[in-house]
Parts: sequence; C-alpha cells; structure tokens
Amino acid sequence: MRKVILLTVLLAMLPSMLRAQQGWKDKLELSANISGESFDIEFGDYDYYAGSADLASIYGPQKRNISYTPVFSVMGEYKLKNRLSLGLELAYSHIGNDYYDPFTDEFTSVFSQHMLAFMPGVKYRYLIRKYFALHSGVSGGAALHFGKDGTENIFDVKPAIQVIPIGMRVGNNIYATLDYYLGNVVLGVRFGIGYRF
Repeated sequence: MRKVILLTVLLAMLPSMLRAQQGWKDKLELSANISGESFDIEFGDYDYYAGSADLASIYGPQKRNISYTPVFSVMGEYKLKNRLSLGLELAYSHIGNDYYDPFTDEFTSVFSQHMLAFMPGVKYRYLIRKYFALHSGVSGGAALHFGKDGTENIFDVKPAIQVIPIGMRVGNNIYATLDYYLGNVVLGVRFGIGYRF
C-alpha cells in the first residue's frame, strides 16, 4: 500500500519536476480565442453579395435563414526565448443557409460549409512589462473546407495565412489578448483568454 501511495505522489509531482529540470516552467501557454466571421468561408451556389443586375441574384435560388459562427480557435505556444515563441493554432468556423425557389417559394435544399484550419506560427514580443506586452506574428498552414451544397458534397483544401501586425496581452499566468489579424482565416480583431503553465 505504501508503494502505491508513493508512486501516486511521484506521478503527481512528475510534471513539476520535469519543468524544473528542463526549464519548461513559464514556457508553455494555452489560449482560447474568438473572432468574427471567417474571411475565407463562402456562401454556396451564387455570390451572396451579387448586385441586383446579376441575373443569378434575381432568378437563382434565394438564400434564407443565413447563419454563421465566429471563428473559434485554440492555440498552444512554446516560448523559445523571452521575446520569441512558436505556436500551433486550430481554428473552426461554419456558415450555412437554406435555398428557396424564387417562383414557388418552396424550400429546395441546404448549404452548409465547415472550415477547419491548422496553422503553425511564430510570435515576437517587442514590448514586455510585468502585466502587459505588445507582439506581432505570422502563421501559415492549411484550411480544410467541407460540407454540402444541395446534393453536392464540398471538400477543398486551401492555404491558411495569418499576419498579426499588432497585438497586446494583459495579465500574467492568466491573461487576455487582443490581436488585429490580416489573413484569409481571420480578417479583423480577435479576442482570447489564456493560461501560462
């Protein structure tokens, strides 16, 4: 029984011991983030923003019950140096709508597209204070688009490129971030909450 208790205590202490021995302490971070609609995800069939002169927007299927989710993402970061860190971000978004016949006003089909992006990246902090930091970064990977457009299946892989010209972080072990993104996954402001291990 003593051996079981001792083994349990040692296993519980193992992560802290490893961090102390290998210098992992304060280098691993995990954050959850949210931003607006993905710039790269599209409505089905005809362009949703087509002008009134476009015959497709007049005689084509009408889109109703349009919905989309913000871009949700989870990011893990490993600090190489005080200012430089490597990260991996997993992002998800969805968009959808119903199609209706413009003449009979009957429901015809559904459009639904999911986007899942994998983006390794690098971040550089150029201003560091105890509870505040400014950073810039860049990431690149692949975005998987899948779903259904009427009777047709959607499956496509596109590049996923993101640039952070400026971002800020407030906090210490528990922190909040506010970043401005330029890219084809997120275009605009992204908010996040994270924890440093």
